[in-house]
Amino acid sequence: MRPIFAVVLAALGACAPQYVETIATSDQDLPVRRAVFAETPAPLDLAFRSSCDSPGDELRQISRSVVQCRILPPPDLAAFLVLQYDGALQAPTLVVQKETDSEADNFVVELSYFAEVVQKSGKARRIYFKQRDLDQLMDRLLAATGGVATNVR
Repeated sequence: MRPIFAVVLAALGACAPQYVETIATSDQDLPVRRAVFAETPAPLDLAFRSSCDSPGDELRQISRSVVQCRILPPPDLAAFLVLQYDGALQAPTLVVQKETDSEADNFVVELSYFAEVVQKSGKARRIYFKQRDLDQLMDRLLAATGGVATNVR
């Protein structure tokens, strides 16, 4: 597991009960880390894809502009998520999502992270745990790969 996703897993797993949750009912409700790139964000794309290569990780292309790395949580975090959020007996997933769009002559990239817990109804429930350290890490990753942070949400 690469450093960025290892930190996501550790941050969500170690302290999840201490953080306030936000249930996202749409993508607009999801807090994100945002950066603008003057050129195509190829270094970030490469880093994102290569970080999602551990056993159990799944890189999923959701749409032309959205890519997710889906990570199986450790058993104790999985149990916490299922019990706390009334989940079905199906393993929850930790998700790091990257969305890339064009805006004028620039590329805008948004990174977000959340847990997804399948409910007994069969629908997935997204849970965002506020992690200031993880937000700062994502901001540094965006800057290190050529982006300029513009976190307005």
